[in-house]
Amino acid sequence: MNSGKVKVLIKHDDTEVEFEGDYEEVWRSVNKYLSEAYPAIEAVKKLKGLVDVADLAEKLKGLVEFREGRIVILGEMEAKRKILLCLAAAYVGKALGLFEKDKLTPKEIAGYTGLNEKVTRARLSELRKAGLVVKSDEGLYGFTSTSLKELFGERR
Repeated sequence: MNSGKVKVLIKHDDTEVEFEGDYEEVWRSVNKYLSEAYPAIEAVKKLKGLVDVADLAEKLKGLVEFREGRIVILGEMEAKRKILLCLAAAYVGKALGLFEKDKLTPKEIAGYTGLNEKVTRARLSELRKAGLVVKSDEGLYGFTSTSLKELFGERR
């Protein structure tokens, strides 16, 4: 085995950590760092209400698709569920680089879901009051981690 120096750089969120030394030393340091840091990173994500994008993407399979830069809701369902799926798709799509933004206007949501815009606005208001969507100062609506229970019967 090569006895030269090894340098490993780990980046996640706003954190950057570098390990340098011989192979064994770096291997032990990286393993120790990840075993201590990863649970903390996951705990912070949960405290901040962040959603596991890969897990959510898997759950959205067969319910939504991205076609030609648009979100397509598959199948018939009630308006609130369509809206939540649309916003979940925007969230995942943005995180995966498939979609340009993670928050949408009521008009965009209506267009993607096929719902009347007035119906969309009324349901968004109800969903916001229930804490299932967030509304930005710009009038854009977004998915929240509390939406997971409503959509998939689970807690985050």
